[in-house]
Amino acid sequence: MALLLEANRTVSLDRIADALWDGEPPRSAVANIRTHVSALRRHTDGAASLLSRPGGYELLVPEEHCDHHRFMRLAAQGRRALDDGNPEQAAPLLGQALALWTTGVAAEGVPRHGWPAGPLDHLDEERRRVIEDLAESCVEAGEPRSALRELHALLAADPLRDRGWALRMRAHHSLGEPGGVSDSYQAAVRAFRDQLGARPGIELDRLHRALNAS
Repeated sequence: MALLLEANRTVSLDRIADALWDGEPPRSAVANIRTHVSALRRHTDGAASLLSRPGGYELLVPEEHCDHHRFMRLAAQGRRALDDGNPEQAAPLLGQALALWTTGVAAEGVPRHGWPAGPLDHLDEERRRVIEDLAESCVEAGEPRSALRELHALLAADPLRDRGWALRMRAHHSLGEPGGVSDSYQAAVRAFRDQLGARPGIELDRLHRALNAS
């Protein structure tokens, strides 16, 4: 995983060790790394090659074969389309980005210690943002039911997301469901109260009042 996250760049032995062992690496760390590299070389296909470099290793692989690079590229393209006022163009790009995920967690099962924890956490947060971007695209494109489907699992797993709740309220408003707007707002208030002992951001309160008044 360390080599893939740093694809096409040399990763030093120290950084590889930091990614493999939580705390002080064993005395056999270098020998163990060489064993891992040998095993990895046996499993790489023609799309990638693992090269020895002075003081480390480099995984050569085209970016289009790296799911995390493809995800970030599609996410950026979809976000630009959304920002430019083209939700119909944004939605399929964002959907393609999310389709690259087989689970809800980046590199599921890989221990998160050392420096890889930061990039993996960042990928997880980007996935959550893309779900919200897709939901916004659906609302803007006149498909609020699709937006609600996208937001359901996100808010169940991460209920402290003001934007997610705002989008859920907007989706219900688009459907002519004032009860859904109020229920969503109250669910957000409960989540923030129970987990933080606080209220959601003031913008969510303003949106609730505005939607109820319209």
